[in-house]
Amino acid sequence: MSADVARSPSIDGGNHGSFTPPSGDEPPRHVCSKYLKKRPPDMYGQRHPLETPELINDSLELLVEELWKLPDEDQSGTQKASIRCPDIIESKEHRLMFLRCEQFNVDTAAVRMANYWKRRIELFGDAAFAPLTIEGSLNRDEKELSIGFLRLMPSNDKTGRSNIFLDPSVIEGRVYDNESMVRAAWYTLHTALEDESTQRKGIVFLVYLKYTYVRHFDRSLVSLLADSIRGVLPVRVSAIHIFHAPYIFEILFDVVSMLLGDRLTKRIKMYSEDDDIIRQRLSRFFIKSLPTELGGDVKLDQEKWISERKEEGK
Repeated sequence: MSADVARSPSIDGGNHGSFTPPSGDEPPRHVCSKYLKKRPPDMYGQRHPLETPELINDSLELLVEELWKLPDEDQSGTQKASIRCPDIIESKEHRLMFLRCEQFNVDTAAVRMANYWKRRIELFGDAAFAPLTIEGSLNRDEKELSIGFLRLMPSNDKTGRSNIFLDPSVIEGRVYDNESMVRAAWYTLHTALEDESTQRKGIVFLVYLKYTYVRHFDRSLVSLLADSIRGVLPVRVSAIHIFHAPYIFEILFDVVSMLLGDRLTKRIKMYSEDDDIIRQRLSRFFIKSLPTELGGDVKLDQEKWISERKEEGK
């Protein structure tokens, strides 16, 4: 495989899709495999690569090269992981998560993977080099995990995306550590990423604010969570559906937008109608399985979920 052919950058939109039409500006160029082809944009404005053996194998080779091209300080996490847990970091499954998140743009996948390992080691210490499990990596964080700040819906929506329910009011009266909350969020998101369809299609956040007040807005926690998603975790955010936002949220929206960044902010859709109308609107996105908080029939039992995961050794 000649370097000049393999490294011919293809043109890609680079913004992972959007609810709003892209601008006419020249899109950035990325290092991509010559085998990269994408489907037309879906309902979320996201394009999905046609995964072929040729694309996957070529992209994996290019990813190794791009990782080595990063500055030494950026490689610190990946180099430690290569020594301590080569079975994880060098696995095809692990590397594909980052390629899929970045639509097989290999240069940005390498940067995300490097950022991921630096942050993973900062968060989990020596436990970063083992599979993330409740009784292993999160043995200090089960209290925060049980709060259920992020709760994974039991099945994907009809587009193949994982849905994650977020209700800030669950922190009412709880004492928690922000770093532990972030580790719990990492665990929940990694659980969603066990599903290949979610890796390819992305995650939809269902944010329930009906009983949320200013005291529930933990700016430090929101910032830490946003920093984990932006350019770190191999999570492709398809949408952030926000329900029953109180008036005060309009005042806080500028702060939230600043913390989330422009790309994630563009993925926000707001809903203030009755639950019946909300369900009708969500059906356009093939989201039909909803938690009881939104008038659905899914009761999210965080303690039961934790118990089942522990029984599976996860």
